[in-house]
Amino acid sequence: MKKMNLLVMSLVSAAALSFTSCSDSEDLANDKAGQNKVDKFYMTLTVETPNASGTRTVQSNNYDATAAESKITSGTFFLMDSKNKIVFHKKFENLEWDKKGETKLEIPVEDVIAGAEYKVYFLANADSEDPLNSTFSTTDNQFVGNYAKANNFAMFNENDKNVKGDSYTVTFTDKNKSKDNAAKVSNPIKLERVTARIDQPTSEGAKIIAYPTDKDHKTSDYTAAEKKAMDDAVKKVDNIELTRYAISNVANTTNIMQKWNDTQLLIPSSATGFKYIQPTEEFGTKTLFLNAGYFNPIVKDENGKHKDYVFENNNNDAATSMYFEYKVTLKDEEGKHRDFPKEDGTFYRYNNIIYTSFEDIFAAYNDVKGLFENKKADVLKKEVEDAKGATDSEAELDKLRQKYNIEIFNCGKTYYKMAIRDQFIGYANAIQRNTVYQLNVKNVFNIGAQVPNGTPDKDGLFYLDVEVSVNPWVQNNYDVELK
Repeated sequence: MKKMNLLVMSLVSAAALSFTSCSDSEDLANDKAGQNKVDKFYMTLTVETPNASGTRTVQSNNYDATAAESKITSGTFFLMDSKNKIVFHKKFENLEWDKKGETKLEIPVEDVIAGAEYKVYFLANADSEDPLNSTFSTTDNQFVGNYAKANNFAMFNENDKNVKGDSYTVTFTDKNKSKDNAAKVSNPIKLERVTARIDQPTSEGAKIIAYPTDKDHKTSDYTAAEKKAMDDAVKKVDNIELTRYAISNVANTTNIMQKWNDTQLLIPSSATGFKYIQPTEEFGTKTLFLNAGYFNPIVKDENGKHKDYVFENNNNDAATSMYFEYKVTLKDEEGKHRDFPKEDGTFYRYNNIIYTSFEDIFAAYNDVKGLFENKKADVLKKEVEDAKGATDSEAELDKLRQKYNIEIFNCGKTYYKMAIRDQFIGYANAIQRNTVYQLNVKNVFNIGAQVPNGTPDKDGLFYLDVEVSVNPWVQNNYDVELK
């Protein structure tokens, strides 16, 4: 009797094992407990660099990338299960790409379950153990550091408001144990750079023009003081030239996988080490100019034009912005006197009116007593001369600006500030990855501030007409060997 029971138990066990090994694909796809992992089978994966058939090409004004901005030298392929757990990954070196910017990888895969669906990701030119939940960060004053290095731009699955980065999937069957019948990912993976690019600005206008009174800029939009200042600038300025620019509020951290809620781009929080490089406050106060070294000169040579690579930002209160520095040249006949020669260009603005000397200010206010502490014009001129020649000239000029409540435009330089906005995102003051931002000043309506954070430029629309071109950062299909 005992022998019979043992025999029955053996048969039942064998039947159970047989049933498990012959479970249908539906059961396997449901990821039930007790599934067997296939030792090894094969898959093929096609990866596309951000080329003309790649990311965000529904937008107009597609902008060419350089070969150095598109080349991929290494990459890591990730398989993740339904719980976003990495079940397999493999790194590739010395990848070869065809002229369209595609590569096809044949990958032997282990430790996955037949019938289960896996999400597929590809991280290029960078390393991470957990790309869905990790960030890239840089140190102060490096902007994006090595994540936007020539021939080595970090890239990851495209993932924006309209395209989901987890939409690339693969499901394995027993047939895929052969190289000749490898499993295929649902679609070629389209990559995008994890950085944005801000190009050196351009400026069309060389003159101060009358303030606009079109449907977007009614005369009633301007205060009496603004109208007075703009009319005075039109009368007295001979030429205005863009000389330098700077970028403020550059994020030091970005998500590897771009993240969205229903409508809005999400950026890392301060808890992840997020902060701003070159924040607005580091450019000085309303009267003090700090960190002039943050400014880049405007380069005329097309090949030498500067490009800044930055991480994403969507903070209205600390928008990534551009400062414009202009050199102002006043008309020769302007002012009966000049405290500084035309070559130096230093001038003043007092109560919204431009002057080239303290003597001219006194002439305009000859009936005002106690002006500038009753000091003579030549004494005040000497104070400005001494401040300009001091070791810390900006600090000394700051003292005079505050002491006499006067704007001093050192060497004829004036400043404007404009927040950068991606109009394709649909809300104010946000920039996103894999996008080129180009700012072109079409018109200048007034002299700006005496220093970058000066108050006259509190609303740039009154003083500058800036056109922002937002372009998907793609590469045209010209012949480039990317190996």
